[in-house]
Amino acid sequence: MDDAKLLSAALKLPVRKREKVAEALLASIKSPSQRHIDQLWTQEAEARIDGLLAGKIKTADGEKVLQYKTRK
Repeated sequence: MDDAKLLSAALKLPVRKREKVAEALLASIKSPSQRHIDQLWTQEAEARIDGLLAGKIKTADGEKVLQYKTRK
């Protein structure tokens, strides 16, 4: 069965069955390992620290940020 026919058949299923198929398909996709995710977060944190120390990132007073948020 080609992709178009498969998709067409799947979309004709009742909602509950489509949900089960979607969940099974998503579960079958290899997700990144926790170690890889941790490495990405480490890189992000280090990049932010470097940016802060180099003056490329500005800080904001927490109280002002919270006041701004509550005004919206």
